[in-house]
Amino acid sequence: MNKLFFPRASRIHLAWSAVMAAAILAGCKSTPLPPPAPAPSAPPAAAPAPAPAAPSAGALPAVRTMAEYRRRAAQLIMQANVGNTSTGKLQDPLYGIVVVTVSLNGDGTVRSTNFMRRSSVGPEANDLAVAAVRRVRSYGPVSNLPGPWEFNETFFYNDARKFQLRTIVESL
Repeated sequence: MNKLFFPRASRIHLAWSAVMAAAILAGCKSTPLPPPAPAPSAPPAAAPAPAPAAPSAGALPAVRTMAEYRRRAAQLIMQANVGNTSTGKLQDPLYGIVVVTVSLNGDGTVRSTNFMRRSSVGPEANDLAVAAVRRVRSYGPVSNLPGPWEFNETFFYNDARKFQLRTIVESL
């Protein structure tokens, strides 16, 4: 390379940017998901809508992999938070991005939640994400799968504090 046109700092910056872009893109590969059922549009409300009852654990079919379980969990989170969700194209820039690790008991109830990534721009999004996860009474039995029984979900929040889930967005 010609050092006149690319000083050392620029070359390092370009190399670092290329490595980061490759790492981000490598983590984005996933298997295609079935399209989610369209969420009914809810009129804007000043206060969060009461959560509809999530399906009982006995009504949920058994899954064979944690990937299937994660997709089902995302659909249950969306169903339990209809008034707090968004559909369509993601807002650019997003208000906040929160990544939550959900640890489960064998019956599919939430044992604990931890943050892999917190939103620093919109810190209330952190509490909203945990509340959305906990609105689901049970994600269905998971004891037939190898442990640890946990999954990660990414919440994309827009300015109206409504979210989309990465698991659902990936399937669009």
